[in-house]
Amino acid sequence: MDTYKPRPKELATEYLEAHILEHDLKAHDKLPSERDMSQMWNMNRITLRNAIASMEAAGRLYSVQGRGTMVAPRFVRTLQSLESFTTYASGYDATAETRLLSFSTVECDKHLAQRFQRMLGEKLYRISRLRIIGELPLMIENAFIPCDLAPGLEEHDLVKGSLFAILEDSYGLVLDHGEEKASITSVNAEEAEYLGIQTDSPAFWIVSTTRDPEGRVVEYCRTVARVDAVEMTSVLRWDYEGGAEHE
Repeated sequence: MDTYKPRPKELATEYLEAHILEHDLKAHDKLPSERDMSQMWNMNRITLRNAIASMEAAGRLYSVQGRGTMVAPRFVRTLQSLESFTTYASGYDATAETRLLSFSTVECDKHLAQRFQRMLGEKLYRISRLRIIGELPLMIENAFIPCDLAPGLEEHDLVKGSLFAILEDSYGLVLDHGEEKASITSVNAEEAEYLGIQTDSPAFWIVSTTRDPEGRVVEYCRTVARVDAVEMTSVLRWDYEGGAEHE
């Protein structure tokens, strides 16, 4: 019987994974240079690059031009959570950054009017922001908020401050429940540029509707998130009358 021999790329991947485990490398820790690794393992650099590219596509590694290859972080987003990005990011040992891509006023089209239960043409704020943790761009959020609920919202700091905190502290708008759905999409050229991935790469498409205690829709948000860096989780609880259910 022939002895199984892994393909060169598979072997390179095993060496990379073993190196990460052996040296207990954490998120953002740097791997040795390609030259050093190829010498360490007596391996062709092209084979090594193919293995690194495969692990980058799987979200295990990432590269920064001029700095090398690092262990990629994995960020967990719980569908049931109403945490702001600022609070969410504080749970990770990395710097959180927000970039305001655009702030504009739009009119309710048929879809938005239905979402907010408002008349066609009513004014909404549209806030587009890029969310980054460490040096990794994670997601693009496009939030819509009725202008009459938060007049002068453009005067607030939407980069350093939490939008939910601003709505509560400045406008008395408490967001305490809502609905969120996640599916898979592909990014367009503009989204790919902001997220640092290839056009048409797969991404999470997250649509959320957040309400105040009276059930009024305060925010409607569409988010595009990298599948190679973000994990979506759901809390499963047991209903003793009806069986298991997702919250």
